[in-house]
Amino acid sequence: MAYQMTRKQYVLSVLYGQVMITVLVILNVFYPQYLGYTFIIFAIGMAVSMAIMMKSQLKGVFGKESREIKSGRRLFVGEAKEVTELQRMDIKLISEMRPMFKSTMYSFLTLIVLLIWYPLYFGHVKAIITNSDISVRIAAFLAGYEIPYVVITVINQLTRSTVKEMINVVMNYEVYDRGIVGPGLAVKFPLDPNYYLIVSPKRRFVDLVMTRGKFRMRYRFYTKNLSRLVEIIKRYGKLTKVEQES
Repeated sequence: MAYQMTRKQYVLSVLYGQVMITVLVILNVFYPQYLGYTFIIFAIGMAVSMAIMMKSQLKGVFGKESREIKSGRRLFVGEAKEVTELQRMDIKLISEMRPMFKSTMYSFLTLIVLLIWYPLYFGHVKAIITNSDISVRIAAFLAGYEIPYVVITVINQLTRSTVKEMINVVMNYEVYDRGIVGPGLAVKFPLDPNYYLIVSPKRRFVDLVMTRGKFRMRYRFYTKNLSRLVEIIKRYGKLTKVEQES
């Protein structure tokens, strides 16, 4: 996926994956009759892993930061109807989003690889390991999970490395004197120094850009009242760096 993980999130993801694989190997070695059910466990585990990695995006809706921001004075509202209207008029948006679409496609392909690998591999080795000793069974089951895990991890890492910029169009948002909140978003004022603005008068949006090394996350706010939104973010966000899109 186009979702970018921090180093800490990546390490936790790898640890989680290895723990899950260890549990599945133990189950398969000692309870081989339940081999068919472990795929369900594996699929649920992958879903839980993704939910954990996306937790940072959801905390803006349900977390403490969002409540703190909303306790302030509301200064601006971006309504979904207006955002959708302006987004449809922005003909450049599709080309900007294309790298993220490709990244998402590759992620789906890795899932297809997993769905094909599991029945083919375990269907082939099941007869071989039935009467084998425990070390052979452990090695066989470990390879069955580690090989697709490594392949999927490498593909996802390569895919993420090609996405240097992500655009998150915030479909409805509220700006307070304490920050900005929207679906999956909570940014407190004053802004961190790694934030800056990109303003596009022609396309009617403001991008709040967050940099992390060579990667940029652009939170896009479409509005017809562009000057007012820029003024609020600059004033209450204590933001000095503003770029005009050419």
